[in-house]
Amino acid sequence: MAKTLQLLPALTLLAAASAAAGDDWFASQYTEGGIELRTDARVFTLFAVLNAMGYDAAPLARQHPLPEPRLHPVRERVRSRLAGEGPEVRAAADAFFDAHPVPLERYLAYTLRSAPPPFEQGAKGADARELAGLEGLLRTAYTRWNLAELFAESHGEYRRALGGYVPALDAPLARARKLLRLPAEAPAPLIVMNLLEAHGVVRGVAADGQVVLVVGPSETPDVEPLVREYARVLLEPVLARKVGAWGGGAGLVREARALGAQEETPLAYATTLFTRALALRAVESRDSAYDAAARQGYFGLKDIARAFEDGRGVDAWALELLAKAETRRPSARR
Repeated sequence: MAKTLQLLPALTLLAAASAAAGDDWFASQYTEGGIELRTDARVFTLFAVLNAMGYDAAPLARQHPLPEPRLHPVRERVRSRLAGEGPEVRAAADAFFDAHPVPLERYLAYTLRSAPPPFEQGAKGADARELAGLEGLLRTAYTRWNLAELFAESHGEYRRALGGYVPALDAPLARARKLLRLPAEAPAPLIVMNLLEAHGVVRGVAADGQVVLVVGPSETPDVEPLVREYARVLLEPVLARKVGAWGGGAGLVREARALGAQEETPLAYATTLFTRALALRAVESRDSAYDAAARQGYFGLKDIARAFEDGRGVDAWALELLAKAETRRPSARR
């Protein structure tokens, strides 16, 4: 049991009572296996602010003659409605962002650990201090921009977007939990739909004792990135303790990036190797998916996927499999 629990530091440190059952509790849906999928007014508020301030991450529907981002209709509607609203809110957001230049995922984690609208209480704990006061900005935006009305107008579209995932999640997430050797009592992930995000983006955070996966819109459910992000939240802290002893990491990252890998550090690259391998196994991908990943600079995924099934904790074999991945790169086979 001790070895399985080491995968859960981000969860056990955040075991405060969940605020997820806020004023939009009625928007929840459940899979047969009991996984909850829901909307969340806190996420809607944060991303309404971000979109109003210029957050434009999105795939392109058209490149020429002028780039045209592909946005979900709800996102288009929110951006349009907020285009000329509340200059004082924008000024407050600018000032807060300038004073707190941290990754979006940290904003998301703080938001999900705050009280539901009207945001009377922010996240607690030492790790929340860097964004203390964010709840005030969210409260101002929620009330002055009348985001409750905008959110309510979108409930039908949110429910339709969630509905596609309901039949697709139980089997791959059950396999992922088994591969991660999670104890039966570990909470299942919570899936939150975010139609104000770019298509296909999944952001995972640990909030109030649970992994929360905030999922952007997609035409059809794409479960592999969702499983990958679930694994990242749990595995990244474990790998962070091991990668410092990985002597070949920097060289492998350089070679991987030459083939198209995006990661810039050994920890980021190792995390992607492990989470991709686990996700491919969890969704029962064919060998061609592993081969395609290798051509993109992600080596040794089949070896890592098999290692998840050998009965040992990840920390026991992480360095061994990272060294093995070095032998799978093209230069090692010449």
